[in-house]
Amino acid sequence: MRIIRSGQPRRVRVRAGRPFRRRTLGSAAAALLCGLFGLSAIAISGVPSGAAASVTLYVDNVAGTMTTGCTAPGASACKTVTQGVAAALAEAPGTAITLDVAGSSTNYSESVTVNLSAAGSTLDIEGTGATLPTVTTPAGSVFTNTSSDDLTIGHMTITGGTATSVPGGGGLKNTGTGGVTVNADTFSNNATTLNGGAISDTGGGTVTASTFSGNTAGLGLHAGAVYAPGGVSITNSTFANNTVSGGAIGGAVYGAGLVLVQDTLFGNNGVALVATGGINTLANSVLDDASTGGDCAGTFTDNGHNVSSDNTCGLGPNSISSSTTIGTLTLAANGSTGPQTAAITPTSSAAGIVPTAACTVNTDERGQPRPGIGYTTCDAGAYELQKSTGYDLAGSDGGVFVFPVGQPKGFFGSLPGLGIHVNNVVGLVPTNNYNGYNLAGSDGGVFVFPLGMPSGFYGSLPGLGVHVNNIVGIVEQPDGGGYLLVGRDGGVFAFGDAKYYGSLPGSGIVANNIVGIAPTFDGKGYFLVGNNGSVYPFGDAVSHGSLPAMGINVSNIVSVVPTADLGGYWLIGSDGGVFAFGDAGFVGSLPGLNVKVSNVVGAVPTLF
Repeated sequence: MRIIRSGQPRRVRVRAGRPFRRRTLGSAAAALLCGLFGLSAIAISGVPSGAAASVTLYVDNVAGTMTTGCTAPGASACKTVTQGVAAALAEAPGTAITLDVAGSSTNYSESVTVNLSAAGSTLDIEGTGATLPTVTTPAGSVFTNTSSDDLTIGHMTITGGTATSVPGGGGLKNTGTGGVTVNADTFSNNATTLNGGAISDTGGGTVTASTFSGNTAGLGLHAGAVYAPGGVSITNSTFANNTVSGGAIGGAVYGAGLVLVQDTLFGNNGVALVATGGINTLANSVLDDASTGGDCAGTFTDNGHNVSSDNTCGLGPNSISSSTTIGTLTLAANGSTGPQTAAITPTSSAAGIVPTAACTVNTDERGQPRPGIGYTTCDAGAYELQKSTGYDLAGSDGGVFVFPVGQPKGFFGSLPGLGIHVNNVVGLVPTNNYNGYNLAGSDGGVFVFPLGMPSGFYGSLPGLGVHVNNIVGIVEQPDGGGYLLVGRDGGVFAFGDAKYYGSLPGSGIVANNIVGIAPTFDGKGYFLVGNNGSVYPFGDAVSHGSLPAMGINVSNIVSVVPTADLGGYWLIGSDGGVFAFGDAGFVGSLPGLNVKVSNVVGAVPTLF
């Protein structure tokens, strides 16, 4: 959460809900974010069967002051994960222990060893907060587990580990006999001179909703990402750019005895999967590694609806081999604050290949529904396409209207609702996976909704000391890490991780009618729209049409709104009229309701 005063952000930690555990954010969080305006057992929530008690302990490397106990958040939390684990080990046998690790802008730099051997206990190490925690280490594996009881590690980034001792595992080395589950984690840039750049698990394990990127294993050894000679089950996960140095022996995953892969994506990993012996199955997954060593090595049972870039996996008639239309697979946040995913497009061979009856996993890696909203079949891989099902309109006074009428979600607050009286709101963009929005003023000031939104403010023009009054639009980056402001002359201002790809003044084009801006699917471009419905593309932006090209003459267009898959957009009139292009659908307008206004200034798609 940030409260902005005089253009300077102040941070307060807010505990976030976790999509794979039965915990929620509670009611509204603390304050208004605003700018100057002007791997073997699946993680179980609750107390496991047979556990006599449960306890939650806390770690906070910013606010924590304790070295033992760790019994409450804030000052009563321990300072390091190692201290928190020690407190967990002191609990009575048969206890279900949750260790909440608070996220911050400061990494936890330590090597953490877990040796839980109090019969019947479980330990769940969970990242919390708006910024999920990053754990790294100056040497060795980030996590080492020797427990005889079950361990879960969830909702954190594990990076920078370097393992040189047997069996390997730069991010996580598991030699224990208890079950190990990795859930909603990111393993990035871990390495080993042995096996398993990210994870080495000799006992078998479970990976769900996690991303592995840039992990490496030693020359000629096994698995840039996951080495599991005892077998592994992988669901809803993404593997990209993991390698074996100088070789191609399981660029992503090496498993023996049992390798079960479902709803998972592999891209640019050398050989994606190596499996020896036992039962090895593939279902609803994407394998795109043909150019770097092939997709599979070993024998797999095709459980259907897979897409492979070559014919090494032995896929059956319900799958696609040697596909050339999978598409470009690039890691990005894609609207999620958790692990990054590689998004497909509606033209990908992975789109819609899974029948509804085979959609046994109800959400994708980001927590979005399967099938995607607006679709009747599911996509292969860890990313599910979604269509927008409605939109919100904003007035110049900061009022917000939700369509279609009766929509149960999509409204997160308004300026009149807060008793704030202005008349210069010019734009509205979604934040935090469509669970909120930003309003922008003509002076480049920014308001964030709902109250307590833990992220979404990245700066404003007044906060930079820039004085203008010609801002006409705001658009968020696809990864949610920044936004662009656009002026009436087509000038563009970038905040956060938003990139600048050009402007009308920079192109020598003189205009004074620009009213909106929208990004491309990958965030590597954008297009501007004029009040006559004309469209100007920059970067890799592609126009889906314009009103002048259709012979429609208007001068009241105020906003351009992309669909969730960026395969189309709506042009919005100041009277609340709506023009749909590409795959955008028309679901209503203010003129259609006989509502007569002239102050509509923006819109965002809704996903509910």
